[in-house]
Amino acid sequence: MKTQVAATSKQAYRGLVHSNLPDREREVMALFTDFDVVLSRKQIWKLLVKRQGDKAPGEGGTCGRVNALVGKRKLLVPRGERIDPITNKLQELVGLPVANQLPLFS
Repeated sequence: MKTQVAATSKQAYRGLVHSNLPDREREVMALFTDFDVVLSRKQIWKLLVKRQGDKAPGEGGTCGRVNALVGKRKLLVPRGERIDPITNKLQELVGLPVANQLPLFS
């Protein structure tokens, strides 16, 4: 069940929630524009490098920001895994938490 909310309302709400985040964490959160977006830490780092060039944090710095958003702040949650096509290693995917709507049906 999805709700009909205007894109501007979503943007305003996210702006309030993320206003107290440090700049680097806010840049990571800006990549998650919708609940359907799930990214690995490596994908997040590559997107930040595309946007910011040499001003982007290193891959380790990006992992630290994502870990803080997952662990301490709980703004991102693990949402599955994927195999990296280059290294063939398993990567955790993170995304925005999806609200549990099961109580609506009972």
